[in-house]
Amino acid sequence: MFYKKRVIVLLLLVITIVISGCGIIQKKSEDAPTDQDNYELEEEDVQEEDEDTRETILFYQDDAGYLVPIMRKIEWEEGIAKAALSKLIDTPDQQQEILGMGLKPLLSANAQINGISINDGLAKVDFNQAAMEYADATTENNMVQGVVMTLTHFPAIDRVQLMFEGQILDTLKHGTKVGEPIEPKYINPELSPDSTAEGAEVTVFFHNTSSSRYEYLVPITRITSSPSASIETAMEELLKGPKADGGLQFAIPSETKLLGVHMDDGITYINFSKEFDSLQGSESQDTVLKAITMTAKEFPGVSMVKVLVEGEEYEGNELVTTPVFANEY
Repeated sequence: MFYKKRVIVLLLLVITIVISGCGIIQKKSEDAPTDQDNYELEEEDVQEEDEDTRETILFYQDDAGYLVPIMRKIEWEEGIAKAALSKLIDTPDQQQEILGMGLKPLLSANAQINGISINDGLAKVDFNQAAMEYADATTENNMVQGVVMTLTHFPAIDRVQLMFEGQILDTLKHGTKVGEPIEPKYINPELSPDSTAEGAEVTVFFHNTSSSRYEYLVPITRITSSPSASIETAMEELLKGPKADGGLQFAIPSETKLLGVHMDDGITYINFSKEFDSLQGSESQDTVLKAITMTAKEFPGVSMVKVLVEGEEYEGNELVTTPVFANEY
């Protein structure tokens, strides 16, 4: 009888441990998103060009280490956020798709998306361990920022928590912090050529050309010496050009000066000095005009832009409505 009682007690202990263990396993599975999670986006997030595709901003890296936003029309499917991230993986299929751009995917070839969930503006993305392995700090940081910016272009997402094999890590190998939910930050940040710059931030657009001859605009967050951000501040920074060793191109005629900015009847007029006129007929004219309008568009209320030279409309200015995307492919 005593032996039977001991057996019964042991069986009860084993059952208790198993039940408790199941509770621990369930809690861990709730923390890590899986492919079975429901992460449908609101109808306003779809923004479909037609029934089959969605215009989606994806981020890639160029040879100089800059993050480059590209609008691509991707096939609409349930789980569109995961579909967008899959376009950032360096697979043979993606290499073929973006061959003409000459840009690099942000996620390594062996990276996998284990799962993604979206709730109350927070997207949790679980990658495998291969998604953590990068050669240097720039590539590692670009991967994190590019994933965050790609996802937060969906209106239902405003911050992203990265996970790896179901775990939240404090930092990655090269020091990029991933322990807390991340909001989109300044893209390609740098100081103004004025070394004492410690003021407002503005976003300006310079351009570059890949080895495949694909021409694209690169957004730069410039930390200025001005106490407040304005279109005038942004245009002054644009005229200063990119940093000397940054690998970006600058095609606005040298010695060009900003004479003023004003808005009238819904149009933003940007007035440059006479030196700007030498841009007419050049191969880079359209690119320069687009860079100016994209820089102006960073400010609220700017929907149409006209470039003036010494107060007169620039003759080559056919671009009036600001473009929706910096780059399309």
